[in-house]
Amino acid sequence: MSSQYTGKILGLIGALFLAHSAYSTYEHLAYIKAVDEVNTTLPIEIVTECLVSALVALFGVILSADAFKPIAMEDEVAKMTIDKMDTRPSFITFNHRKVVSTQAEQHRKI
Repeated sequence: MSSQYTGKILGLIGALFLAHSAYSTYEHLAYIKAVDEVNTTLPIEIVTECLVSALVALFGVILSADAFKPIAMEDEVAKMTIDKMDTRPSFITFNHRKVVSTQAEQHRKI
């Protein structure tokens, strides 16, 4: 099993447990409001579940990330073809069309 696949599974598990801890927090606060208690803190189990699931999800995201690309542009440019490099819109100019159409109109008037 590849590390990217393992990372995706860990990220999913971490996200599910993080959602469960959020739901548990909501239920605990609803219970506190129902019994009219004040100045209470969250139980340590919910806080621990939240922190551990966040760390597991973070570790899963780190494992599932692709490898870094090299910083040197020479490696990336060497892989490109000339068609891929020259497809920027700034290379396309339409200034010549106006000149041609203006010259055509001058010849028509004569």
